[in-house]
Amino acid sequence: MKRKSNYRPIDYLVLIYCILNILYIFLGIILHGAGSEFLHQPLKHLAIFCGIILLVVCLERWEQHKEGRFISLLRDWYAITLFLYFFEATSALNRTIFPEFIDGFFMRIDALIFGYQPALEWGLKHDSWFLSELFHFAYFSYYLMGVFYLFVYLKKRELFLRYAFQLAFVFFVCYLTFNVLPVVGGRNLEGMMKLAETYRHGPFTHVMAFIYRMSPHKGGAFPSSHVAVALVVNLSAFHYRKQTGWLLLPLVTLLTISTVYCHYHYFIDTIFGLLYGLGFYYLSGRIYENMLKSGRINV
Repeated sequence: MKRKSNYRPIDYLVLIYCILNILYIFLGIILHGAGSEFLHQPLKHLAIFCGIILLVVCLERWEQHKEGRFISLLRDWYAITLFLYFFEATSALNRTIFPEFIDGFFMRIDALIFGYQPALEWGLKHDSWFLSELFHFAYFSYYLMGVFYLFVYLKKRELFLRYAFQLAFVFFVCYLTFNVLPVVGGRNLEGMMKLAETYRHGPFTHVMAFIYRMSPHKGGAFPSSHVAVALVVNLSAFHYRKQTGWLLLPLVTLLTISTVYCHYHYFIDTIFGLLYGLGFYYLSGRIYENMLKSGRINV
C-alpha cells in the first residue's frame, strides 16, 4: 500500500526551486569564482537556499508529529513570505550567463514594433499629475493583491492552497528567467533611472519613487512579473467568483499599461508577462490537480 506523503504540492515546488538555485550558484562559482563581481555573495545565498530546504523538511516533520493550528498556518503561508527574498536573490545571480545586462536586445524589439521606445515616450509625452497618480497607484496595487489570498484563505482554505501553488509556480518561472536573462527594463533608458526615483506629483508617485530608492536590485524585468502575477490573481479571482474577477480586471489592465508608462518595463516585457501568467496559470493548475489525484499528496 502506498504511503500518503505529508509534503504538500507547494512544498515540492519550493524544494525544486531551491535545488535549481543551488545548482545555478555552483555554476556561477565555476564560471566566475565565488568572489567575482558578477556574483553577489553567492555563498550567503547558497546557505540561505539550503536553510530553506531544511525549513521545509522540519515543518513537514513537525506537523507529522504534532498537528495544530499554528503549524498548519506556518505551512500554509511560509512560501508566500519567501517571495521577496527569492526576488532579491535573482539580483545576486542574474549575471551568471550574461555578465552584462542585455537591455539593448529588448529595446530593439520595442523599436521595431513602435519605431520609438514606449518605456521612454509614454510617460514623458503624457505626463500629468492625474495620469501619473493613476498609473503609479495601479502599479502599487500589485503589493496589495495579497489581500485576495487572505480573503480566500479565511473563506475556503482548500482553494487558497491551489491558488498559492499557482501563484508560486508563476513567480518561480519568472524568477528562473530573471536568473538567466539580466534585463534592467525601462529604467535603463537615459534619464529614466533618476526619474523613477524622483519625488514628484502626488502620494502614489512618491511611494513608488521611495520603493525604487530603497531597492537596489537591477534585472528582473523580462518578463514582467508584475503583469504575470497580476493576471494570475485576476484569473484566480474569476475562478473563485466571476464578480470578483470582473472587479479586478480594470485594475489589472491599468497595471499592465503602468509598467511601461512608469518607465519600469519595456513593452515586450508586458507581452511576455501576459503569456507567462496565462500559460503557467493553467499549466500549474493541471499539475496541482494531477498531484492531488495521485492520492499520495497531503493538503
